Amino acid sequence: MATERTDLGMTARRLARTDVVSVTPDTPITKTAQIMRDRTVGSVLVIEGDELIGVVTDRDIAVEVVADGSASLTHEVTDLEMLTAQDVMTADPQSVDADAKIQRVLRAMNDAHARRIPVVDDDHVVGIIAFDDLLHLAGECTHVSAQLDSLAEVIHAESPSN
Repeated sequence: MATERTDLGMTARRLARTDVVSVTPDTPITKTAQIMRDRTVGSVLVIEGDELIGVVTDRDIAVEVVADGSASLTHEVTDLEMLTAQDVMTADPQSVDADAKIQRVLRAMNDAHARRIPVVDDDHVVGIIAFDDLLHLAGECTHVSAQLDSLAEVIHAESPSN
């Protein structure tokens, strides 16, 4: 008997975290890093007005600012206080529609080589999905599947023989 994979029918809206952490384009990168540390997140969305214009990840800060120095950016900034989220962000980031199925979310993350993806509804950010959220979902599905298998074994063992 085939079983329907209802977990894969879940929408991005249902899985997304709604407590999105964001900064403005002119937020100093040092303040951006502090916000990420204090909120225990690996990325912040860069929002201008109501529009998503970029994403800054902990890796962006580590690679673009610390490892390579600001010389790798579009313009050289020697004072970190002068460096902003807009200087470091990935502009025009990939996003998924709130009604997208999990398969579409996975495809978009893979296409963008991203571990996090904003979820939008009518061009407004309504959440974010991290790769860890997908791993958690997979773990829950595996756990539920194992429990159902165990229950099926008990029912089979206790059923009268035909």
